[in-house]
Amino acid sequence: MSQHAMLVDESRCIACMSCAVACKQENGLQTGDWYLKVWRREHLKDHLVRYYYPQSCRHCADPVCQTVCPAGAIQCQEDGLVIQDDEKCLGCHVCVTACPHGGMKIMTNGKVGKCTFCSHRLERGEEPGCVAVCPVNSRVYGKREELLKEASMRVTELKDRGINVYLEGEDKGQTRVIYLLVDK
Repeated sequence: MSQHAMLVDESRCIACMSCAVACKQENGLQTGDWYLKVWRREHLKDHLVRYYYPQSCRHCADPVCQTVCPAGAIQCQEDGLVIQDDEKCLGCHVCVTACPHGGMKIMTNGKVGKCTFCSHRLERGEEPGCVAVCPVNSRVYGKREELLKEASMRVTELKDRGINVYLEGEDKGQTRVIYLLVDK
C-alpha cells in the first residue's frame, strides 16, 4: 500500500492562513478548534527576517501518541496515516504532552483532535485540503521519494541564494510530513 507524504516548505509560506481555514472547513471544526496553525518566527541578522511555520501532526512512523494512549484511540494505519478515534478518546491529554511535534490539539469539547491528512479527500483521489488551497506551493502532497527529490532541489536552490535551510523528517521511517526549515 502506498505511503502518504507531504512536504511543507517554510521558506515559501506567506501566512495567508488558507491551509488553516481549509483544514477547519474540511474537518468541520468548531470555533476555537484547529488541527493546523501557522506560527510566526523572527530573527535579526543585519535586518529582520520573518518566516512562518505551519504546525500540525506529522504522522510519525512510530507515533509516541499511540504508545501512550490508554484508550487505544490512536492508530497508525497501513497507509502510514496516524488516525485518532474521537469516540474512544478519554480526554486525558496524555498524547498532547507526549507528542514531540505539537501535533495533538485539545479541542473545545475537552477531547483531543489531530490532522487526518484529509483521509476523506484521499479516498476520493484528491489531495489534502491544506495542499489544494496553498497559493505558493508551500505544501506539496505526493509520494515520499518524489517529495524528497523536490525538497532536495529546493534546498539546493535556497542555499545557492544564501539561505541556510535544512530538512526535518527526511530520514526513512521518521514522519510522513517533511519540513524544509530555514536555519537561524
